[in-house]
Amino acid sequence: MRAYRQDNEMQSDKLNPDEGEGLQIMNTLRRYFMKETNSKEKTEKLLANLAGTLQEPGAKLVHLGKTVFLVLVRGKGMVEIHTMSADDDSLSLAKSFVLLTKYLKNIGVKLAYTYSDDPKYDLVAKRTRLPFKKRRVIASNGQEYTAYYLEF
Repeated sequence: MRAYRQDNEMQSDKLNPDEGEGLQIMNTLRRYFMKETNSKEKTEKLLANLAGTLQEPGAKLVHLGKTVFLVLVRGKGMVEIHTMSADDDSLSLAKSFVLLTKYLKNIGVKLAYTYSDDPKYDLVAKRTRLPFKKRRVIASNGQEYTAYYLEF
């Protein structure tokens, strides 16, 4: 599993200082998927799907604090972000997003976007003061989502 870890002020947010980085990432992902699905079987299936996604070119995990971001390259300078967090604290998530934007800028990303209808993303946008733009989009499955865009 390819992953990036920013070792700075978020260091104190480690889930367990005795765990290796890969184990921390797996535990964060497992806790997130279990919270979302409430099913061990579905959680394991989603972890297997994620492992398959990580085999694709341009797919990477970025671990910051108690959050793991799946970053998918969608074009030159453009990435799609999927957020998997071990807790619901919007302040912690906001800190992780700020660090993620620094990382993305450093690797040359010009546009990052994510889809969600979770109200905590509005809180994250307000707390970070990052210049998020929002709009409603319809996915290929016909479901409507809010897209959050960030241009660097």
